[in-house]
Amino acid sequence: MIEAVLFDMDGLMVDTEKLSTEALIHCAKEQNYEMSVDETLQVLGFTEAGIYEFWINYFKDTKVDGKKLTEDHYKYIENVLFTTGPDKKLFVEELLIYLKEHNYKVGVASSSGLHYIKNNLGKTGLEKYIDTIASGAEVENGKPAPDVFLLAAKRLGVKPENCLVLEDSKAGIKAAKSARATVYMVPDMFRPDKEVIEITDNIVENLGEVIEILKKIN
Repeated sequence: MIEAVLFDMDGLMVDTEKLSTEALIHCAKEQNYEMSVDETLQVLGFTEAGIYEFWINYFKDTKVDGKKLTEDHYKYIENVLFTTGPDKKLFVEELLIYLKEHNYKVGVASSSGLHYIKNNLGKTGLEKYIDTIASGAEVENGKPAPDVFLLAAKRLGVKPENCLVLEDSKAGIKAAKSARATVYMVPDMFRPDKEVIEITDNIVENLGEVIEILKKIN
């Protein structure tokens, strides 16, 4: 029985994955490196520490400074997020309203830092629907480890197996399955590959479809 819904944030609730891709390509170009969109998608769902580690190792023994690239890309993102704020994803508020009206507990379990999560939820006006927040910065292991989902479920007082997780990244989907939660993929920048299709419980094109599924379940 689904008692709670846990949302990833970036690319799922707010349209920040495209911004991150834009930032990485821009900052790589400043170091005379032409980064592809596919390259940027390699860090989808990673924590901040994980992103630093990935790019430092990725550009090891090259002329690109992976640490500077990561720092510059975060500055680029912050310039947008902390001024105008991100755009809400399609049907996210409608789904949140439905969940609150039907007494589901609602959590956000994101790889982003708490300051990013609180800023994005505040700027978009979505914070009023959220019962708890769990950040990848609060746990020992980031996605694809289940830690952040287990923390969110614990804070809600709900068993992980009674949670529905909504995710857009492979790392997040693997984390949710490791937590023994039900997981639906809502694709954004990353389209489901064979592995994702095999392990996810459902793939929907937008959050509005989740409302219709929950209506049938109930």
